[in-house]
Amino acid sequence: MNPIKRRKHILDEVNKFGEVTVVKLSETLNVTSETIRRDLSLLETEGQITKIHGGAVKKQVVQEDAFSARIDAHREEKMAIAKFAAGMVSERDTLFIDSCTTNLILAGHLPLVAFSVITNSALIADKIKENNLQARVYVLGGEYDYHFRANLGVSVCQQINAIHADICFIGAGGISPQHGVLVKSFDEAYVAKAMITMSKKSVILADHTKFGQDGVMCIATMKEIDNIITDKGFKTTGYSQQDFAGKVRMAE
Repeated sequence: MNPIKRRKHILDEVNKFGEVTVVKLSETLNVTSETIRRDLSLLETEGQITKIHGGAVKKQVVQEDAFSARIDAHREEKMAIAKFAAGMVSERDTLFIDSCTTNLILAGHLPLVAFSVITNSALIADKIKENNLQARVYVLGGEYDYHFRANLGVSVCQQINAIHADICFIGAGGISPQHGVLVKSFDEAYVAKAMITMSKKSVILADHTKFGQDGVMCIATMKEIDNIITDKGFKTTGYSQQDFAGKVRMAE
């Protein structure tokens, strides 16, 4: 495929799904990751897309709100993951929930029973209380980060380190057997690592596009987590459940 047709294909994918990844495009178009990154840089220069770590999203969506762009990307898959994960929660559980977009969807599907939630996202707290007045919800205080719509920083981690939870639900920017679970922000990583450390059970929520993706920091190895909840698109990633020690569970 010549460069013009290749870039047209990329634009078509961005317009259709809202987000594309370098890894997926490289596999689909049978070219190197470097070639795809050059294509994305050119398309961004032309004002047709906005590059993000590991891929790109629609230009007009990002200008309105980058957080909304992440919410809308692969929304159907995130919905399936959230519903599956919600079934893991029991009455009187204490939960850590970090500020990833899949967890915001999860917040609207948690069971209508009494449980406690500790989160660094006011959006997640509001969504839980909107649906379930029985739930006790605590928001961790810290420096507010608009990009993540969450409180981050040292004070957040210090608060987490004083709490013991039954389950934590954590998002991921990338997952691989070799590098474990990765995220794309150091501040986000420190919060996630603290939640995993202080939980009896650690559950990672990640749609299939996150498999094989890079990140800036590992928050957990495969040995340090209990489950990875993903969607049925996992079957197209080239990985098997055995690659992740049988910890992958697919939501239908």
